[in-house]
Amino acid sequence: MTSDTQLRELLHGAAWMPEDGRRADGYERIDEAALGPGTTALIVSPVGGPAHGRPLFVPVHTDAAGRLDEAQGTSAFDLACVRRMATGGRIPTARGGHLEFRGGGTAARSVRQLPFEQGWSSNSLSLVDIDGRPHLHKTYRALGPGVREPELLRLMDGSGRTPRWFGDYSYLPPGRDERFALGVVYTYAPGTGIDTPLRENLRSLWPKLLRAGADGFADTLVHHHLSPLESPLEAAGRFLRAFHEDLRVRLGAGTVPPDFPVLRSLRAAEHRAAALAERAGTEAGLPSAAVAGAFRSIAVETGLLRTEFTASDVRWSAGPCHGDLHLSHLLWDPPRLIDISTPSTGPDDAGWSEQSPLEDVVALHRALEYFSADEAAFESARLLGIDATETMYGALDGAPGLPPRERALLLLVFEAADLWRRRVMELLLAPTVSDSPADAPLRRLLYLRRLLHELDYNFAHARPYHAAIDLRHAIALGLPSPSARPLTTRN
Repeated sequence: MTSDTQLRELLHGAAWMPEDGRRADGYERIDEAALGPGTTALIVSPVGGPAHGRPLFVPVHTDAAGRLDEAQGTSAFDLACVRRMATGGRIPTARGGHLEFRGGGTAARSVRQLPFEQGWSSNSLSLVDIDGRPHLHKTYRALGPGVREPELLRLMDGSGRTPRWFGDYSYLPPGRDERFALGVVYTYAPGTGIDTPLRENLRSLWPKLLRAGADGFADTLVHHHLSPLESPLEAAGRFLRAFHEDLRVRLGAGTVPPDFPVLRSLRAAEHRAAALAERAGTEAGLPSAAVAGAFRSIAVETGLLRTEFTASDVRWSAGPCHGDLHLSHLLWDPPRLIDISTPSTGPDDAGWSEQSPLEDVVALHRALEYFSADEAAFESARLLGIDATETMYGALDGAPGLPPRERALLLLVFEAADLWRRRVMELLLAPTVSDSPADAPLRRLLYLRRLLHELDYNFAHARPYHAAIDLRHAIALGLPSPSARPLTTRN
C-alpha cells in the first residue's frame, strides 16, 4: 500500500504535472495493481483544486527502504510491461477492475532498456530493445477517452504509414464499460520531421534576400531556392493522401462517409469568435487597431461561410484524419507519420462525422504559418538588433513606429517568408486534396476553426507573440482567396 503522504510529495514535485494538478490538496488512490517486485501501477486523481477528479496514471516503485519514486522510464517498469504485452492477458486490480495487455503475438526473448533523451513531454517515453530492434514505450499520464493512439496504431499496423505496433495496455474500471489507454509500444521510426529541411532551406534564403535587396526580390528567387525540395515535398503530399485513403479503408471498413456537420461547426466557431472578440480588448500589448481589424475579417468570413452553406446543396463528406498534425509529426526520410491523434476510430464511435482529412491539410497550413512567421521574426530581430516580439508586432500592424529603413527591412523579411510559405504549401498540400472547388468552403471552415482554437489557447496562456501570428492571418480572412491579400505592405 502506498503512503498518501509519500504520494502527495512525489506528485507535487513531479516535473510533468500541470500547474492545476500541483495545486491539489492531495491525491486519491482510485485503483492499483502490482506489475512486478516493488513496481505498482496506480490510478490516482487530484483532490481539491482545479484538477479535482481528473484520473492520472502513476506507476511507482518502492525500494527496500520503503522510499517511493516514479517507475515510468525505469528498466523494471519497461520490461514488466513489454513482457506482459508479448503474452497478453489481464491483471486484476485492487478495486475489482483490470489492466489489460494486448500484443501482436511477437515473442520477446530479449528485452533491455536503451539510453534515450526524451526531452520535455506531457507523456513518458523510453527506448527499449526488443529482440535486437529498438521500440518506443509511451505511457499516458492523463487518462481519458481522447487517447486513441494505441488503437489506431494497432489498426494501421503493417500499412507502412505509421510505426509498427508491438502492443498496448489499458485500464478497465470495475463495473463500467470503459477502457482507458495507459501505454503503447511501437517500433522506433528513425528520421527527422519535415520541419528540419524546411528550416535549413528558409534560413539559407536570408543571405540571398539581403544581397538582392528590395528591388531584386521576386517570386522567382523563392521558386529557385526551393527547387531542391520540390520533389520530396510533393512526395510527402502524395504520402499524406495515401495515408488518408488507408485510414478510410481500415477504420471505416468500407462504410459510406457521413456528411460533415458544417452548420453546427460554424455555429460553434461563431460563438468562440464572439467570446474571443470580447476578450481581445483585455489583451495588453497587441496593436489595438490590428486586433479590431482581425475580428472584423473573422466576422466577414463567418458571414460568407453561412451564406455559402445555407445556399448550397453540396454534401461535404467527413473522414478520418491524423487529428493534430504538426510539421515534426510528418517524418521526412522516408515519409511516415507519428503521434496520431485521430478524433474517432470507427463509424460506431462518437465524433466519426466531425472529422475530415482536410483537417490535416489545414493543420499543416497553420503550422507553416507559425513556422515561417517565427523564422522571419527572429531573422528581422537579429538584423535590427531588437526583440523578436517587437518584429512580430511590426509584421501585424506594419511597424509604424520604426524608422523607414528599418521598417522596410522588417517587412521585406516577412514578405519573403510569406512567399516562401505559399510556395511550400503549393508543393506539399496540392497533392493532398482534390481540385474540386466544392472542397473550398469546408476547408475554409476548418481553417477558421483551428485558427480560433489556437488564438483561444494563446490568449488563455498569455502568449501575445503567438497570438500576433494568429491575428495577422485572421486579417486576411473574408476574401474569396485568403492569399489574395498581401500580409505585408512595403512603401
